[in-house]
This record gives sequence, structure tokens and C-alpha cells, in this order.
Amino acid sequence: MANNTARLVALAWVAGAILPGPRVSAHAEETVPNLATLSHVRSFSPSIASVIQEAGDRSTTFRRLVETIDASDSYVYVDEGECRDSDQRACLVNVTVGGRFRFIFVHVATRTADWDLMGSIGHELQHAIEVIDNGFVTSLLTMRSLYERIGKQNSRDPHSYETTAAVAAGNAVRDEVRAFIRRAKSQQRSQPSTKGDL
Repeated sequence: MANNTARLVALAWVAGAILPGPRVSAHAEETVPNLATLSHVRSFSPSIASVIQEAGDRSTTFRRLVETIDASDSYVYVDEGECRDSDQRACLVNVTVGGRFRFIFVHVATRTADWDLMGSIGHELQHAIEVIDNGFVTSLLTMRSLYERIGKQNSRDPHSYETTAAVAAGNAVRDEVRAFIRRAKSQQRSQPSTKGDL
């Protein structure tokens, strides 16, 4: 079991090495074995991992997306990075295969409010599920082929496609997270103040 986990982590590192993006820190390297025991939705960034955890706590839609991925043979790595279209806040950047597993890589722009970042990640998790549901998608080329068939082409970038399901998932996550925040603030305001009480 330990050997399988080590092999899986090594495959993820090899797959990740072909992607442009931020260099993985020494701290992230230390956390990889722990991530391998948690979920199929992972990040090498502790701050993004924390956002993923909070999104699951605050949004039932996000939780369902993660549960669907957890039940699959695929692993999704979400990390900070660039997309082809600089206006995109998040995107799928690659799919690779290692043994019987598929690895799907997502880049996100983190310079945004957490609730919006959670929605962007949820949007991309729905795209990851679309890839997972199509077993022939094992590379960037076959992923593009999938989206040429099921997606709507982006008018600004002919290589970028969108799906209605991903837009709906991202919007649902944003709405649920904002509703959670509103409820939490409302509960705080309704708590009686203890200042000055003896």
C-alpha cells in the first residue's frame, strides 16, 4: 500500500513537471504524502488546499463535485497558474495517465475573493468530471477533441471552450458560499454583546 502511494505521488510529480506554472516549494513537497491519504482533489499550495476545504464546508454543490471525483479513478490537482486566455480565472491545462489513474491539472488565478475563487474551482471541477466521464480523454489532444464536441467555443480564443454545466456549477458554488457567509454574519450580529457585563 505504501509503495502504491509513493508510486502515485511520483507519477503526479512527473506529470506536473511538464506543466508551466509555479515551482513547488519545499513545504509543499513535505505535504504530498499527507495529501495522498485525503481526497482525489488536491493542491500543492497550502492556501489553495485550505480554500478547497472551506468550499466543501460551505457549499453542497462543491461537496458533491468532490465526492464524484473521489469515487473515480482520477486525481485533480488545483494550483496557481496561467491560462491561455489571460482573462480566464481558471482552466484545465492538461490530462495525463499513470498506470490505471488519470491526472487532471487545473490552474487558477488566486488574486480574487475567496468566495469567487471557490466558484472558479467548482467550475473547473465540473470540467474535470466531464473529462472523467469520457474514458478516451488521456491527453491534452483528446481533451481538446472532447470540448470541440461538447463545448461552446469562446469568441476571444478559438482554442477555449465552455459548457453550460460548468457555468452552472461555478455559479451555484458562488451563491451557496455567499449565502453561508451572510448567515454567519447575521448570526454574529444576533449574538448578545458581553462587553461591559459583570
